[in-house]
Amino acid sequence: MIAAALMLAALPAPAFAGAIHKDVPEKVDPDKRYLIYLHGAWLESHALSEPHPKRGVYQYEKILAELAARDFEVISELRVGKPNPRKYTRTRVIPQINALLEKGVPANRITVVGFSKGGTMTLVLSAQAGKSGLNIVNLAGCGKGRFRAAYDSFLKNDASKMQGRMLSLYDPADLIAGTCEEAAKLGARLKMTEVALKAGKGHATFYSPNPAWLDRIASWSAAAGKPKTN
Repeated sequence: MIAAALMLAALPAPAFAGAIHKDVPEKVDPDKRYLIYLHGAWLESHALSEPHPKRGVYQYEKILAELAARDFEVISELRVGKPNPRKYTRTRVIPQINALLEKGVPANRITVVGFSKGGTMTLVLSAQAGKSGLNIVNLAGCGKGRFRAAYDSFLKNDASKMQGRMLSLYDPADLIAGTCEEAAKLGARLKMTEVALKAGKGHATFYSPNPAWLDRIASWSAAAGKPKTN
């Protein structure tokens, strides 16, 4: 019995605590946590193995695996054709959220995470979806520099409609994305928590599965719906 126990203890742990899906699975467990991951624009027109000239390889598959290892059922697909963020959110992401809700998953057990262009999609989602119970994570999706004009347009036309629970994470060294505090001020029905991750890697912070942001997503999402204690 002791030898058998030792043999079992030596077996490698499962690769994931959750699973990775390209779309909402046919069978859904309402007690599990579901995470929709929206990648950045680089992968819309480049192979997974092709490095960005400044940021290196976008480790998409490793990121999904690490999210799954944190007890999420992960839903993600590689976008093609450089879709418009508004149209993609309306025709793809919101139907996925609705499918999970219809299958019995509570809104506070659904988390949508987007990086860069995917982060822009999470802003649009918070204004389009009309669901206050969702968990929304924006990774470097509030533009500055050459992307400031698009962010200003969102602030003017959509930010007042935002609602839900949002976590904003960015690196102050990032030259193209920064704080989302302006959107939070305009979104009266939005509850936002923002953390500046001082990784010093700028936009590349989210190109690899760094526990500094992965663990924050997991703990923040897990806190959704928990009663407050005095």
